[in-house]
Amino acid sequence: MLAAATAAFLTVFVAEFGDKSQLVCLAMACRYPPLQVLAGAMAAMAVLFGLAVGVGSYIADAIPHVLVAVGSGLFFIAVGFYTYFYGRDQGAENIGKTGFFQTLGIIFLAELGDKTQLAALFLAASFGYPLAVFAGAMLAMFANHLLAVYLGSRFITRVNPRYVRIFSALLFIAVGLIMIASEAGLLF
Repeated sequence: MLAAATAAFLTVFVAEFGDKSQLVCLAMACRYPPLQVLAGAMAAMAVLFGLAVGVGSYIADAIPHVLVAVGSGLFFIAVGFYTYFYGRDQGAENIGKTGFFQTLGIIFLAELGDKTQLAALFLAASFGYPLAVFAGAMLAMFANHLLAVYLGSRFITRVNPRYVRIFSALLFIAVGLIMIASEAGLLF
C-alpha cells in the first residue's frame, strides 16, 4: 500500500511541474485570495482523482479524449479572452467565493483526462490500492499547487495589476491553443 501511494506521489508531483493546472493556480492567486485558489484546485483534483481511481475506465470509454481535450482547450481560450476584455485590474482583494469556484471549474476542465488523471487510473489498476493511489496523488497535487499559489500571491501580486491581467489572459489562451494543438498532433 505504501508503494502505491509513493508511486502516485512521485509520478504526479513530477508530471505536474509546469503543467496547466499549476499555471492556472499561479495566475488565479494573483487575483483571488490564495486559500480560495488552493481550495478550489484541491476540490477539483479530489473529484478528478476520485473519478480516475473509481470509475476512470468507464469515463475513458464514454467520452472520447479528443472531445475532452478540444473542449477544454476552447474553454481556456474563452477564459483568456474574457479575462483580457472583461477582467478587472485588481489583486487579491476580491471577496466572496469567486476564486474558489473559478479555480475549481477551470482546473476541472483542464485536467479531465490529463496525464496525471490517467496515471492515477493506471496506478490504481496496477497496485490494486485505489485509496493509496488517491492519497499519494492528492498529496503531490497539494504540494505542487501550494508552491504555485504561494509564488502567485507573494511575488506576482507586486506587479502592476494591468500586466497581471494581460499575462493571465495570454496564459489561458496559450494553454488552450497548446491543448488543441497537441491533440491535433501538432505538438508533443
